[in-house]
Amino acid sequence: MSAGGTEYDRGACTPCRGTGKLISGKGGTPHEVSCPWCDGDGRFHPGRDAQTGEQIQTAAAD
Repeated sequence: MSAGGTEYDRGACTPCRGTGKLISGKGGTPHEVSCPWCDGDGRFHPGRDAQTGEQIQTAAAD
């Protein structure tokens, strides 16, 4: 729980706060876009690279 007494959803995408949408200023005029970190579904995806939209490949730990 957070300090405010509300439940914190660890599965929600932090950048878009679970909405799946962000406001982009690219191009000079603010406009709504799908969140690149969750691909618009509002859920946290561990290892996702928002720049490419792909999962980050990591080496297996020994």
